[in-house]
Amino acid sequence: MRLEIREFRVPIVLTAMMLGVIIYWTWQTWHRLDDHNIGRAEHEAFQTSDILASALCAIDGSLGRNEIERRFRTILHATPYEFFMLIRNGRTVFQTGKAPAELPSSFDEPAFLLDGIFIFSRNIRLPQTMSEKRLKNPEDESLGRGAIEGDYLLVLGRDTRQDHMPIPKFIEHIIVPFVAILLLLGANGAAWMMVLRNRALFNQLEIERTRSAHLEDLGLAAAGLAHETKNPLGIISGIAQQVARDPLVPEKSRDMLETIVDEIDKSVSRLGLFMTFARQRKLKAAPVDAQQLIQGVAGILAPEFDAAGVDLSIECPALTLTADEEMFRQILVNLILNSLTASSRGDTVTVRLQRTGSHGTMDVADQGCGISEELLPRIFKPYVTGNPNGHGLGLSIVKRFAEDHGWSINAESKQGEGTVISISGISIHAGDDE
Repeated sequence: MRLEIREFRVPIVLTAMMLGVIIYWTWQTWHRLDDHNIGRAEHEAFQTSDILASALCAIDGSLGRNEIERRFRTILHATPYEFFMLIRNGRTVFQTGKAPAELPSSFDEPAFLLDGIFIFSRNIRLPQTMSEKRLKNPEDESLGRGAIEGDYLLVLGRDTRQDHMPIPKFIEHIIVPFVAILLLLGANGAAWMMVLRNRALFNQLEIERTRSAHLEDLGLAAAGLAHETKNPLGIISGIAQQVARDPLVPEKSRDMLETIVDEIDKSVSRLGLFMTFARQRKLKAAPVDAQQLIQGVAGILAPEFDAAGVDLSIECPALTLTADEEMFRQILVNLILNSLTASSRGDTVTVRLQRTGSHGTMDVADQGCGISEELLPRIFKPYVTGNPNGHGLGLSIVKRFAEDHGWSINAESKQGEGTVISISGISIHAGDDE
């Protein structure tokens, strides 16, 4: 069965569109979660800045700068932030922690990312009561009395490059919906495949039904033609025999008439085989005593084996098969006669039937000339034979009858060593226990 690529255009396009939607949704969801994380970080930063602003208001003028830095480091240590800056008029008045060197001179956005560093800025106004307080800095005399009052820019920052979305939230917002949609997409693809396959099978069935009807018509026509041909051949054979019995006919003419009769007999025999091959038969399966049938066929063919000096060996246990008795007998006759034809005086032809579970296997083996490697794959085709005097229909009939039963047939052969024809899958009758 072969499906054209154009039959997949609709599902391929729909699948591609759905996959694009999934990718876009995943990207948007990821960014929404990222924006949500930034918003949450901004909220945390705003709360932290309130704490820092309150701490600035509570600075005691008697504290030294080291003590002030220690207190602010303690506050930062309790938060996720790594540095804190207090800026006035573009100048850093106070700083705790290490800030990145590439900080911008102005902060247009309250929160942003700078190479993975989250930066938050906020304007605060320290009250007038701060005028009596001061930050002690022995190295900068400008930070003296009243230097801390007024408007300032408070800046916080931390490294977010090591931050990861919590696994439960990642699974809830990304993995579970993504997997669910992929499963739906897979189910959609499987449904399309089933629809296309069913349609292809239906078309193939229609083709096979039409072909079978055509072959049946051809078989009936061929069988009718063969039957009609046999009648005039029989008349010709009868006339030739009558003329040959006339004493006035010369001896040479009588020999020619006998040759005509022999050729007519051969033609009639081949027409009979052709009719057997062409005729459509209905299988009539029934219990068959295999041992009795095989021994009966062997008894009928024994005189031909004796005349040829070939031994016929039967190895068959008491088994009851489910088969069409007439077809099975025809299979046996054809296989045994083929083996006899290939054998020489002193050879042995063996018919072996053995049971394997609920099925049986029958082998017909000879020690004859064998079949060439070129001919072996084609021996079950009509009119293919390695025997110059053969007609090439015997094994074709065997194969058809075997396949009508649902059996498998196989041939193994080596030139100069012999041939084995095996039929497997033969049904053992249900009432025949091991």
